[in-house]
Amino acid sequence: MTGPVQVPSPRGYYRAATLHLTIDHAEHARRQAAGLGHIRDSHCALLDTLMALPPGIPVDHDDLTERQQNAVRRAPAGILDLTLGIVTRHAIRPCRVNLATVHATCTRDSIGRATSYAPVCTRAVVTPTPPRRMYLLSEANYWGVGVFLDHGDGGVETLVEPEPWRPKRHTPAAWRFAEAAYASYLSHTPNTETTKTPSHAGEQPRG
Repeated sequence: MTGPVQVPSPRGYYRAATLHLTIDHAEHARRQAAGLGHIRDSHCALLDTLMALPPGIPVDHDDLTERQQNAVRRAPAGILDLTLGIVTRHAIRPCRVNLATVHATCTRDSIGRATSYAPVCTRAVVTPTPPRRMYLLSEANYWGVGVFLDHGDGGVETLVEPEPWRPKRHTPAAWRFAEAAYASYLSHTPNTETTKTPSHAGEQPRG
C-alpha cells in the first residue's frame, strides 16, 4: 500500500474528523516485526524521554535523568534497546498527519471543529453544498481552515485553500497525537489511497 490513507480521528483527540495520514512504511514494518503497535498514552513519560534520545545513536544510561532511566527500563519491547548500560532508541513517529477534514455543511460550528486541529496539522471542511452565507468562507480563511466542495461524483472543488501547517518545534504532544492516529490506522486497516480530498500537508521530519 502506498500513498495517503484516511482514518477516523481517535476518541478524545480534538473534534471528530477524518485524518489523512502518510504511514512511515519502514517504521511500520519494523514495529510489526518487533510485535509493537502504537505507543500508548500511558507511556507519556516515555515519549518525553524518547524526544531526548537521538534515533539510532547509543547513549550512556548514566547520562539520563532518574525519570528518564525509569522510563527506559519500563519501555515495551521494540521501542529501544538497553544493553550493558547503553540505550539506543529505535522508535520514530510512525506516520505524518497531513490533513484533518471535517465532513459537514460549512458553518461556524464545522469551521470550529476543524480549527481545533490547528496545533497538529492542516485542516479543512469538506462540504456537500456551497455555504449559504458567503462570509463563512472569509471566516474559514481567517482561521486558516480550507473549504472543499464535494460534488459527489469524485470531484472536489477548492473554495478556500487551507493554511499549510508548519511545526515550530517538535514536541512529545505532537508525537503522542501521531501515535493516536497510528492506532486508528491499525484499528481500521485502510486499504485504499486517498484520492477524493486534496492533501495539503506540512512536513513532519522523521524521528
